[in-house]
Amino acid sequence: MAIAELGEGCLIIFMRALFFILSLMAASTHAATTAFLDFQQAGQFSNYFRGDSSPAWSQSSSAGVGGTGGVQWTLGGSDVWVAKVGFQPTVGSTYTLSVQYLCQINSGYGGIGLTSQNSTLNLAGSTAGVNPGLGISYHGAGFISDNSGSTSGDTLWTLTSYGASKSGNQGIPSPGYGSSGNYWSQLSLLVKYSGSNQFDLTPEVYDVNQSTGAVGSLMAYGATRTYTNSNLGGASVLYPYFSGNGSRFVGADNITMPVPEPSALSLLAVGLGGLAILRRRRS
Repeated sequence: MAIAELGEGCLIIFMRALFFILSLMAASTHAATTAFLDFQQAGQFSNYFRGDSSPAWSQSSSAGVGGTGGVQWTLGGSDVWVAKVGFQPTVGSTYTLSVQYLCQINSGYGGIGLTSQNSTLNLAGSTAGVNPGLGISYHGAGFISDNSGSTSGDTLWTLTSYGASKSGNQGIPSPGYGSSGNYWSQLSLLVKYSGSNQFDLTPEVYDVNQSTGAVGSLMAYGATRTYTNSNLGGASVLYPYFSGNGSRFVGADNITMPVPEPSALSLLAVGLGGLAILRRRRS
């Protein structure tokens, strides 16, 4: 009996030490992984994102690419949605954010970017940017960078030969510009954190299969540019945002974005579970 109690006491000490180590691992985890959201599960949009003060976008089981689930809004429904869970950026890492937008008219903007604010945000001006934040406002023939309320000049897309023919020399296909009706395209943004408040942004546009959402050929892109943003550079956690302003897009689907790496948190849960079992056995 004494030997059994001694063995159990050693196990408890071991589990407590393991819990302490795992706690340190969870607290020091900086790695991010990528989440993919296809909106085929009810409530996925509102579970992952927080809308602005007057939300216009909503999830529907009949929206999205192929009508299998997505986010929809009426033309002109300007909105900002910020991820509820952020990630910790590391110097030298590149993060990919993308969304498939449905274009109805060749006007207005679709936005992708990062913010340091984990709360309700509204559009910061006439584009699809937010303040604080750093991102890109996409339109048919080009893009505008949004840097915490300041915007750069309008930049034309560099078109691939495929993109030029597919989009009527625009970059993003729309009715009258390479398409006879509403058209899905994937807008992507590569963000590299270089340290010292410096971020490199590279916007891209890809064709997608209009029935399945499978990503196709690169149609247009912008040259990589470096931006200084002390607000984001000084933040320990960054949050992806997706937005729209004006009359261009009416739907969204198949979002990819960086989220916290779950491995250390999963191990921490195992440690907590082990301690709970031991407590029940002792009682």
